[in-house]
Amino acid sequence: MRVPVALVDAFKDGFEPVLTDFMFQQRLLPEGETLESKRYLSRSIAPHVKALSNLFNRMEGSQTDGIDTEAYWTEGGSAKNRRLAYFLSFMPCNLFRVAAVWSELQRLGFKWPFPADGEFRGLEWGAGLASGACGIMAGEKHAPLGLPARGNFALIEQSKAALQLGKAWFEHFSGPGFDARPFHRRVELGRRWLPEAAPRFHLFVSSYFLNESELQAEVIAANLIETCEHHLEEEGLVILVEPALRLQSRKLLEIRKALIAHPKVISGAVPLQVLLPCLGHQACGALNKEDDWCHEEVNWWRPAYLRELDALAGLDRKSLPFSYLVLQKTRKSREEILPRLQGPSKTRHRLVSPTHSLGKKTWEFFMCGEEGKRRARLSRKAISAGNDEPDRGSILQRATLHGEASLTQIDSTEVLD
Repeated sequence: MRVPVALVDAFKDGFEPVLTDFMFQQRLLPEGETLESKRYLSRSIAPHVKALSNLFNRMEGSQTDGIDTEAYWTEGGSAKNRRLAYFLSFMPCNLFRVAAVWSELQRLGFKWPFPADGEFRGLEWGAGLASGACGIMAGEKHAPLGLPARGNFALIEQSKAALQLGKAWFEHFSGPGFDARPFHRRVELGRRWLPEAAPRFHLFVSSYFLNESELQAEVIAANLIETCEHHLEEEGLVILVEPALRLQSRKLLEIRKALIAHPKVISGAVPLQVLLPCLGHQACGALNKEDDWCHEEVNWWRPAYLRELDALAGLDRKSLPFSYLVLQKTRKSREEILPRLQGPSKTRHRLVSPTHSLGKKTWEFFMCGEEGKRRARLSRKAISAGNDEPDRGSILQRATLHGEASLTQIDSTEVLD
């Protein structure tokens, strides 16, 4: 994934003033304190960031984000600081992750398929502090797909305190033309996710939401399909962003597997198509081994306060890992939807690991395509067009190969910039 410079740089200097202004308006900062105060960050925020980070990064067992219950947000003397710790430390990272996925759609030539003079209708599942909805707005500002100038997001969240703060933050961050409608309810993933009378939307988005469920992937996939059938517009998008941890990433891969194997999808009754990160409906190569998984990683410029907070909490978030899946309800071909994809589909591959340099002119990496996952080598002289330094998320097109999956030589290819 190659995030545009404009989006990478947007959080370096411009984000913190917007955040600070919002916090003063909402009286979230104590009187006399600022985000430039190391004393305030170290005493009131960093301890909670450490605790949350330890929870989020557990490698085994079920993972909850600890903010779904009203008690987390409202009970105890430090509830306000817990809210601020999540808001200041984790919300911006999740916001950027969603924006990066939006920018990947733009990189591949995706155009918003609905009238530009219409009104946009989006929905975020498990919205929390609206990091998904705000991520869409940030992505559109710096990597535009052509969203209308006005619209709204339905924010569905089970914590009332988080929902109120998320609505206010979204409307402050998105600016004129967009508002949010809060819905205080729990999403039951074991059945259709919306009431029968609910309207249709142009976009569904979720950020670190599905990983909280203990349900089997097949159950989640079946009910997502039902929800899309009745409540997602034709040509509408679904963007799911999840943790990069092995268990949570593999769960998203299992959901993808169940989606493309569902009878309604296979028959075309509900024409859901996987767009990203996979460039087809092939079997997932990462699921062949129990200890394997697939995730993306993007770089960004952290706001100054977040760099300080990371130092205090012992974190290093210059890069952000995550897993993601983008679907579209469409009968168009993938090449129509993503026109920058060129050549036969069987000759396209996405790098799913970092590149390892074998000298100055050769790289080794893992890549996925229609024939599954391969360990591959690529020399500089084999690149006929495009960027000559592929990395995780890069797309190879018109690739000619020889060798086995255990070690494949790429004889020639184009690297999509």
